[in-house]
Amino acid sequence: MKTDRNQLRFNQALLTLLLPLAALLDLPLLVYLLFLLMLSQHTPWDLMVALKRLLQVPPRLAEEDPRPHRFARSLGAVFLGLASLCLLLGLKGLGYGLALLVALLALVNLAFGFCLGCFLYLHLRYARALFTGK
Repeated sequence: MKTDRNQLRFNQALLTLLLPLAALLDLPLLVYLLFLLMLSQHTPWDLMVALKRLLQVPPRLAEEDPRPHRFARSLGAVFLGLASLCLLLGLKGLGYGLALLVALLALVNLAFGFCLGCFLYLHLRYARALFTGK
């Protein structure tokens, strides 16, 4: 299977830049928007892919399993969803804290190539195989 490495880096850069900006300027709407962008990956209209194409970022395909990256993006969407809920409930410190955690993990992946979500995905698969024999 193929993975668009530029799409992954684009997503990470977007989160790394915009989430701290949202926290710094107290823009919860930006957190909501990024949550919706990340959530859209499981629809026929992946908005982050559409945004990358609109900005004319060329694809860079690599032969690798996309499932760990989808899992990581899903985890990021869950945390941004929780951040959005906290912000809607007026819990700004917790909401922006969760959003900044997503930004930090995106930055680590962007700068050092370590994807915590991918790491968790692989270890969960290993644990499943160990306990189920599959």
